[in-house]
Amino acid sequence: MTEPPVKPLRVACVVLLALTATVAAQPAPDLTREFQAGVDAFRLGKFDEAKAHLEKAKALDPKLPGPNRFLAAVAQAQGRWQDCIDAARLAIELNPRSQEIADTRKVHDECRISAGRAPYRDELGDSAAISVVTSVPGATVKIGGLTYGGTPLAPRPITAGTLEIDVEKAGWKPVHISVHAPGGLVTDVTVELEPDPDAANPEIEVKRPTSATTGYLVVKDLDALTIDGQTARPIGGKVELSPGTHVIEIERSAHDPWRRRVRITAGGSTPIAPVFVETVTRERKEKLGIALVSGGAAIAVFGFFATIESGDASARAREINRLETAHPPKGEFTRADWQDERDRATRWSLISNVAYGAALVTVGAGAIYLYLGGRERADVPPPFAVTPVSGGAVVSRGTSW
Repeated sequence: MTEPPVKPLRVACVVLLALTATVAAQPAPDLTREFQAGVDAFRLGKFDEAKAHLEKAKALDPKLPGPNRFLAAVAQAQGRWQDCIDAARLAIELNPRSQEIADTRKVHDECRISAGRAPYRDELGDSAAISVVTSVPGATVKIGGLTYGGTPLAPRPITAGTLEIDVEKAGWKPVHISVHAPGGLVTDVTVELEPDPDAANPEIEVKRPTSATTGYLVVKDLDALTIDGQTARPIGGKVELSPGTHVIEIERSAHDPWRRRVRITAGGSTPIAPVFVETVTRERKEKLGIALVSGGAAIAVFGFFATIESGDASARAREINRLETAHPPKGEFTRADWQDERDRATRWSLISNVAYGAALVTVGAGAIYLYLGGRERADVPPPFAVTPVSGGAVVSRGTSW
């Protein structure tokens, strides 16, 4: 008895499965249309329209990272910092090997800073970073059984993955949470503490916690304080501010105003220590710098005329040499006349070289004094009061002449 032919049937099944997989791999036309419309609207600056199209594309395929990546960019453009953070984080989690992951991480980090979160400046690589803020400051944070410090806990590197976090504070109920910390990102954890009615220490005053929505600027020794163009009065050396970046200007009598940008984090205190410049001393350096630059310029002008005089004397010496070496010689000049013009050219050449050197030194010294005596510019955004870097801090300065 012969076997029925099965090979053609198997080949047909394989072809059918391949075609089905190919069709399934191609994005739906509606998805492509909505996604491209959202991208185009974003590039044209139509952010509300872009948001609507991208959300439709996301609903059609929730596992696609592209819509979330552009939703993060739209939220950043509109100042919706938490939405930006959430969308960028989701895009990275959906495709951690995306070619655009570096740009997506940059958007995520920029939105964190704009939201008033404490920044992390170093490269994380495949590691993660964790930041913990509680509704009541001063709680102890343990991760994986190890104590990491008290809240607010600034971002610090940690192994990526699922983290078991325990938060404890006397007089409050302990909290245990599990958090997924993806590599290359700072994961912000906010914990709401609840009062413990059975607290062992009766002296502890238990108050209902409230979410930290403001931070504090700590400043002392000032005559006047302006924040974002508005006069402010510290209470107990502190000023309560909303999270984010603020421009502050502090004045002290007989000194130049001190302008800086300061980042305020929710629930945190940001101390600053202004370094004032005495106005009279600065102006004295500025005037000395102007005088030195002007004197150097005058010396350079004298050197220029000395160069011209040296060139003229050299030209006259060549002319005398031409006339007296001709056949027959003119007999109008002597060798002493030729030697006098050569000596004159050499002398003025030396004078011009010395003048140029003196002018260069004088102008250089004047430029240094102008820099030291320059008033800080008020027509550009001021530098940050303190820029944290690995192993220290950098304080920048801009001057205007």
